[in-house]
Amino acid sequence: MTLRRRDLFKAGAFSIAAAVSHRLHAQEPDSIPVIDAHIHLFDPTRPGGIPWPEKSDAILYKPALPDRFKHVTEGLGIRGAIAIECSPLESDNDWLLNIAEKNPVIVGVIGDLVPSSPSFGKSLDRLSKNQIFRGIRYGNLWNRNLSTDLDRPGFIEGLKALAAAKLVLESANPDAELIAALVGTHDRVPDLKIVVDHLPHAVIPTD
Repeated sequence: MTLRRRDLFKAGAFSIAAAVSHRLHAQEPDSIPVIDAHIHLFDPTRPGGIPWPEKSDAILYKPALPDRFKHVTEGLGIRGAIAIECSPLESDNDWLLNIAEKNPVIVGVIGDLVPSSPSFGKSLDRLSKNQIFRGIRYGNLWNRNLSTDLDRPGFIEGLKALAAAKLVLESANPDAELIAALVGTHDRVPDLKIVVDHLPHAVIPTD
């Protein structure tokens, strides 16, 4: 991987930080913002339930909302958080944005859309009108595979629209194949900012 490509991955994180700084400084004009860049919000008690976490998960299966986040991070100097969508349901983008609108501690949202979906362009245009919406997540979750999905009709065009909107692509649960696919994504959509999440948990190949 070239230095240019490594710089690309770092630039994605800086892009999000810059985009949410105005919202942070509106709360604390004289503070140095510390952002938790990856949290999940969900509420198992809401009508219809949630796709994740599963009911069998005794630790996670309980409401995880901004008030709880503020409680568990009290005294740590964290001024805001970026909420990462943990649902493949398109309607949950709106649920998450509504939560963020009511809670200034949530300074950014990474949603979930499928770039090859026929509704992608319309949904992206609508969601991106909200300045808290900062991009989408795509990778090793919800039975998706970026390596093969890059060749789906309309997928690259969707990523180009994402880049044109100055939004980011955040990966999910990386392994060697996904990292290679992200490099390939950059080669085909060089203006797209990419954020690699959960990287410390990736298994390092032995070959």
